[in-house]
Amino acid sequence: MPIFRLEGDDITNAELIPAKETDLELESHLENWLENSPRQTLAQEDFLWIGRQTSVTDEENTMYSDLLGVDFQGNLVIVELKKGRTPREVVAQLLDYAAWAEQLSESEIREIAENYFRTRGEFEGKAFDEVFRAVFDMPETDEFPPLNRTLRLFIVAEEIPERVTRVCRFLRASQGIDVTCIVVSIFQTELGEIVVSTETIVGDEQFAVPNKSRRKSFSSPRPPSDEPVEQIVWEAVQEFTDGDLNVTFSPIDIERTVENKHPDFLLSRVRHLIRGSCVNFSKRRKYPIGEDRYWWVSRGKYRLYDPEKDKIKENDDVNQAESVTENPA
Repeated sequence: MPIFRLEGDDITNAELIPAKETDLELESHLENWLENSPRQTLAQEDFLWIGRQTSVTDEENTMYSDLLGVDFQGNLVIVELKKGRTPREVVAQLLDYAAWAEQLSESEIREIAENYFRTRGEFEGKAFDEVFRAVFDMPETDEFPPLNRTLRLFIVAEEIPERVTRVCRFLRASQGIDVTCIVVSIFQTELGEIVVSTETIVGDEQFAVPNKSRRKSFSSPRPPSDEPVEQIVWEAVQEFTDGDLNVTFSPIDIERTVENKHPDFLLSRVRHLIRGSCVNFSKRRKYPIGEDRYWWVSRGKYRLYDPEKDKIKENDDVNQAESVTENPA
């Protein structure tokens, strides 16, 4: 996918100038970038990385998964990165990792994570559960999700041939395996800025692909909504709060509201969309994705944003954001 910049002072008559693709060593750099920026590059949702180059040993050899993580539901996330054109064998390699990961117990996952956290300054010395709740903004009162109920697989590469995407679509549609293919391109502007473009070519559905058990059902699934996912979440918040600026809500409240009307909606997107439109959420400074709609109250609690009362001081962290009225408990 080409990237352009506008050249010219008059925007109405500006010229599109293509940025040049770079010859950076994609695989080594991309692994670092993904590790440092888990919130935007993959699937438009938050991940917590718990391993990098985690060794997997079978009866024949030792393999290394590029990145291993969890999502907010406790599902394991496995990412395989490839430079250049992805070989067909990458699917078999990814499934090898998946077969290993599927057998991991909750205690083994916690052990892998806490060993990895020793290499990450911000999480060093912290327990997995503590980091999980902080990253996913989960209150202590919320029940901790079971780990490793399902696997999510990602192939990330400069070029993914049709034979690979065809197999991945088959795995999604016919076998109920959550596999996603993402193409990454790197460009460099004349000023030396590096621009990274990502395109999801398999697995970009906003609504869940029916799994094997649901596919065998005689009842027809409800068709996906034509509404943008951001609008679906916004309408769910409006319904739950009845438009009252003082009513607090949690992501779980909105997930349940969405699910009532859209049972096939990918609920993993809800938290990301709320945080992306939350005016005073610290990570939004780096990853703004939505309109100014919500206000962070406390861990896992939000309310509707009131532009007349809710103020953020320059360089404030999320916990220092102020409101003219006292935040509801």
